[in-house]
Amino acid sequence: MGYGKKEHRHARQVKVLLNDEEFIRLREYAHSVGTQHSPLSRAILKAVIEVIEQTGELPDWIKDKLA
Repeated sequence: MGYGKKEHRHARQVKVLLNDEEFIRLREYAHSVGTQHSPLSRAILKAVIEVIEQTGELPDWIKDKLA
């Protein structure tokens, strides 16, 4: 599966480390919606950033994971 839109390539790169289980789950979710794991990751990250911008703070479930 290639990138649908070329503007999704060659932008800023953010690397995260996932354990095997997390990566498998991400890959399965991406496959279930017919996309690659990178675009799905980007959409998830954008959605969380929007929540943070709307509320002015991290959601509690993220705060709990960081504690």
